Amino acid sequence: MAKIAGGCQCGAVRYEANADPIFAAHCQCNDCKKSTGAGHATAAAFPEAAVKLSGKTKSYASKADTGGTATREFCPECGGRVLFRSSNMPGMVLLMAGSMDDPSAITPTMAIYGKRHMAWDYFDPKLNIVEAMPPRG
Repeated sequence: MAKIAGGCQCGAVRYEANADPIFAAHCQCNDCKKSTGAGHATAAAFPEAAVKLSGKTKSYASKADTGGTATREFCPECGGRVLFRSSNMPGMVLLMAGSMDDPSAITPTMAIYGKRHMAWDYFDPKLNIVEAMPPRG
């Protein structure tokens, strides 16, 4: 079982996950691109019960392409984004790779929303590219 720790830039928000990731992926949906200011967001999913969060976060919720609610949580002091929750993935928390103390602890195996890929945002050709959100289950 892995232990992954991380937090925001200023250190006011910290987390620890005491489980192996369920999956790790790059997301190229429009919301993830807007929220990161880049071509994609990279995150790893963990069982919610395995993630311990300290510090106060602020959240922003929006309607996802799937019809569910996507909630991004970030530090109200420095704005550092630390995690993501989806109403379509109950019981899971996605930790943002860039907020991890050691982002190399995860290995994304897929890129979702390939239909929105930007040519300048290079991905390893070995990745499984999925055109939209893969079906659950």
